[in-house]
Amino acid sequence: MSTTETNIPNNPQDNGEISINFGEIFRVLKAYKLFIAVLALVFAGLGAVYSLTKANQYVSTVKLLPELDSKTSGGGLSGLKSLAGLAGIDLGGAGSSSEAIRPDLYPNIVQSAPFLQEVIKANIYNPKLKIWQSLVTYLTTKQDAAPITIPSIFSEDDSTKASKPKPGEVIPNNVIPSDVLKLNKKESQAIKNLQGAITVEIDKKSAIITLTVKMTNAFAAASISSLVQNQLTKYVINYRTEKARKELGFLQTRQAEARKKYDQALFTLSNYRDQNRNLFLNVAKDQEKKLQYEVDMAYNLYASLSTQMTDAQIKVQRETPIFKVLEPAEIAKTKVGPSRSLITLGFMFVGIFIALGYIFFKEVDLKSLLG
Repeated sequence: MSTTETNIPNNPQDNGEISINFGEIFRVLKAYKLFIAVLALVFAGLGAVYSLTKANQYVSTVKLLPELDSKTSGGGLSGLKSLAGLAGIDLGGAGSSSEAIRPDLYPNIVQSAPFLQEVIKANIYNPKLKIWQSLVTYLTTKQDAAPITIPSIFSEDDSTKASKPKPGEVIPNNVIPSDVLKLNKKESQAIKNLQGAITVEIDKKSAIITLTVKMTNAFAAASISSLVQNQLTKYVINYRTEKARKELGFLQTRQAEARKKYDQALFTLSNYRDQNRNLFLNVAKDQEKKLQYEVDMAYNLYASLSTQMTDAQIKVQRETPIFKVLEPAEIAKTKVGPSRSLITLGFMFVGIFIALGYIFFKEVDLKSLLG
């Protein structure tokens, strides 16, 4: 029986080279094949158990096409940007208005705590309990569990005891600045869980927004993705129209004040005419002209503000962006993870690697190998 050997050269220790005897390697592996198989099966079993401790994950995806701001600082640059877009080149915000939110900022907006604070205020239907509950409650309570649950070494009572503030650590609300974000522990945990579940991606060429939510419940994933979609649309619309809405509110207030002044001036003029109907003195006529002038001035101011208010209403409508929903939220029919077969195979290969490492260090003479 011949043995395959690679000897380089006959006396490897003279020139520092190492000979590899594949026949000896095969012999050792054959001798330890039962050990390798047992360790691989043990680790495969551990991997299977570990995979069962992971709850199923479901994904809901929403695709939006936002209306990009068309206001530019120069017509020539706008045309150049359009031609570059046809060629697949993105010139970024060149020539665009600084009032618009660029689509590449949407992921940062969605991941921000103030944005998610508004999202968790909404209610969501819990199909497991068959009740409506706030999203902050849903995210901070245990919902869909894995097939196998490993009990925690820390009890709930210990965690609640550790979270209670000391008497000297309580800060009165009246000393906290108004612009400081105030979140309790439950809200902070809900926002943290939501940040890990939401992913927003932007296609730079098509500007399509892909919003993905991954949860352990398919219905919850679809509901939350719809809530985030609506909140993002509301956020962008409020940002784009904030200046125009403030201007409209200012004009509405001034117009109401001008209307009161006009009504008061008209009443004063009418009352004066009623009281001085038969007088033909020049003083009376001059007073009537003065009151008529005040009525005309009040009316002109009221009419001018009414026209500006109408223009402001049109501006608010014109500034309101449109979001086209290309793919609405859908309840997933199949899970996206975890891949329990891959986890089991991964653990099995780890077991094989550990077995081979043990055999190597046990059978190989390291002193002779290292010289």
